[in-house]
Amino acid sequence: MVVVSVDSGSDDVNMQRKGRSESPFVSADHLRAYLLSMATRMRERITMDTIRPLPLFLGVTGPSFCFSAGAFTPPSRHMDRTSVEKVHGRISLNFAYFASNYALLFLGVSLVVALSHPGMLLYLGMLWTLWYVSNFLTDNDIPIVIFGHDVGHAITAQKRTAFLTYLSVVIVIWKCLLPMLSVILISVVMILFHAIMRDPKHIESSSAFSLRSEDSDEDEEEGQFQEEVIVEKGDAMSN
Repeated sequence: MVVVSVDSGSDDVNMQRKGRSESPFVSADHLRAYLLSMATRMRERITMDTIRPLPLFLGVTGPSFCFSAGAFTPPSRHMDRTSVEKVHGRISLNFAYFASNYALLFLGVSLVVALSHPGMLLYLGMLWTLWYVSNFLTDNDIPIVIFGHDVGHAITAQKRTAFLTYLSVVIVIWKCLLPMLSVILISVVMILFHAIMRDPKHIESSSAFSLRSEDSDEDEEEGQFQEEVIVEKGDAMSN
């Protein structure tokens, strides 16, 4: 009996270890599925039809192109328990309304940073050319002949792929890492500043959000009507 209990206990321990070892793969799958769903949701939300006009995005009024006094205001003038909720609510509302504008802002920052680094563009162009030539030679089975000698057996497709992969990693770290970090940092700062400080009163008065408010008002009226009917029935039963 003792041997059986020890074996069963060891089996339980092994099953627990297997479950623990398999848990990272499960979390990775969940993370991948979550990222795919987020990408699909953003792709459906970011369209040309949802790009807001520039005066509305910047809070500009009048023909003089001046910023409105109430366009950018802090979400809360006093720090209290509701400040975090107010900031979160404003960010969520502005992200839902200006998602396409924020995507254009990110693309604009990327374009400006890329044009300010011509060396990076030159290296990326050379790298793209090398990959294109290598894939073209491999797909069409073209021999590599140098001075009348076929060197295809020495420079095989596997060796070319390994060399170009190593070269790509070096160029990305050497030439592209700093511009990529600059794009991310500048975009995040500008987008978060706009999402936090842009007063969402114009969003609440827009046609899209007015329809939602009308639907919510209708739901509230229906709920009140149902409550009144229930109260009247209760009064009738008591009488």
